Amino acid sequence: MPMVKVVDKALFNAGPIFIVIAFGLVDMCVLAYYLVVFPYSHQWASDEDAGFVSRLLMLLNILFTLYMVYCIHFHYYMAIKTPPGSMKLSHQKSQDDDSSRDTLLGYEEQASYPKTCKKCQLPKPERAHHCSVCNECVLRFDHHCPWIHNCVGHYNHRYFLLFMTYMVLSATYFVAFGWRPFIVSLDLALSEWPYYYPRPLMAFSFILAICMGVAIMGLCSWHYYLVMTGQTTVEFYNNYYEMDVARNQGEIFINMYDFGYKENLKHFFNIGEKYPWYTVFYPIPIPPKGDGRVFEKCQEFYLLPETQQHDHLMSQQAVQDLEDIKDL
Repeated sequence: MPMVKVVDKALFNAGPIFIVIAFGLVDMCVLAYYLVVFPYSHQWASDEDAGFVSRLLMLLNILFTLYMVYCIHFHYYMAIKTPPGSMKLSHQKSQDDDSSRDTLLGYEEQASYPKTCKKCQLPKPERAHHCSVCNECVLRFDHHCPWIHNCVGHYNHRYFLLFMTYMVLSATYFVAFGWRPFIVSLDLALSEWPYYYPRPLMAFSFILAICMGVAIMGLCSWHYYLVMTGQTTVEFYNNYYEMDVARNQGEIFINMYDFGYKENLKHFFNIGEKYPWYTVFYPIPIPPKGDGRVFEKCQEFYLLPETQQHDHLMSQQAVQDLEDIKDL
């Protein structure tokens, strides 16, 4: 068995372990906040002389942090449990009301992408790639993430990005309010420690929050850049190469899926008449826009010469073919 397949199989089998570790680390920081940071920060509010405003601020703090904790766990759970989109799940249908538009796009897609995956022998739509770890084609494939034991694709990318967003915000909040009790926890000469949470775990949780916040912030920022430019991780590298080729040939490179950062964000979070902008803050299941098999193209793409449009489409097919034969 090739070494690549051995690694892929080991990565897939280790997925549940990564999930348990992730839940354990996150909930360790949650306990540190409620057992140490929160009591330390609101000592004055527990006094009998504390006024209405002080108690109100404490209540708002509790509600805000509970909301953040719930959003983290909800979006992480949904990123894990939501199938990213596969041709095997043929019963998945678009949640978009404009079915006639998708039908027309489907005709265009079939004309441009009469493809079949060489590994799973199923139709392979545009932007789909075969994941060697999951061993199936994933719609609008971005990458395989061992921390969710799943691929990040069309149907769960929104949950994945929101999970990272709430993680970064929560880690920043924890560090901002937890640095003082962290300093106290390091003062081993101070015998009094009036909290149920052990000192070493408090110190570890604080350092862990910084590390997770910095690491996830980098990944989260990268994904927001991809979303705002209408790309996936796979497409970014191909577009970077195509942009360089077009520049050398004196041509203009157009990303056919880029509608501008505002429209790209609205498309990604499915913001429109059915789901207003504020639903982004709701920890509820919201499907993506479209069925993940066909995608609208920007107007600038159709203004290109037909030969250049054809070259763009063939370039995408070539990248998909490379994924097909990489480890056959």
